[in-house]
Amino acid sequence: MEKLIKKLSMSCRSHVDEEEEQRKQKDLQEKISGKMTLKDFAVMNKDQDDEEFLQRYRKQRMEEMRQQLHQGPQFKQVFEIPSGEGFLDMIDKEQKSTLIMVHIYEDGIPGTEAMNGCMICLAAEYPAVKFCRVKSSVIGASSRFTRNALPALLIYKGGELIDNFVRVTDQLGEDFFAVDLEAFLQEFGLLPEKEVLLVTSVRNSATCHSEDSDLEID
Repeated sequence: MEKLIKKLSMSCRSHVDEEEEQRKQKDLQEKISGKMTLKDFAVMNKDQDDEEFLQRYRKQRMEEMRQQLHQGPQFKQVFEIPSGEGFLDMIDKEQKSTLIMVHIYEDGIPGTEAMNGCMICLAAEYPAVKFCRVKSSVIGASSRFTRNALPALLIYKGGELIDNFVRVTDQLGEDFFAVDLEAFLQEFGLLPEKEVLLVTSVRNSATCHSEDSDLEID
């Protein structure tokens, strides 16, 4: 960011231009403090140097997310939610910094088994993220929701719903793997970027990437 600010300050400019550049620098600093998206930044900066900076900025934000997640509790498994009350407790009573992903499912729905297997794998790879699953009938979902919206994935943090995906099979198909779900969630900024070694371990895992993907949760 210092590099970009210096770059803006190097050329000669009029008093009016100077004031305009100072305003832009202030806006830029405010956005970098946490209000700017990567897309906004990409629109503002298009030359090669800024593209390289964008990549470094993205990696830095991913690393910050990864460090924040690993400072909290470790879960390493998929939790079955037994009741509607348990669903509410899971959302409201967990630490505010904990990212919670809830798979709403029902047996026999296409894509359910694939999602179950993916959740097992990602729970091991992202131990600071709390992965849960709950039957739609347990939370009182309608038969229409069960038929048309499952499998669904809800993401919570600090007691708030921050994102949701219904009928995930529309995006991933009915037979997908942990790396597919991982890439999908990372695309929306919902998972931190991992070391290359860890990504490779998911791709090579026989458990997570089997030929038939018929994984079960007891």
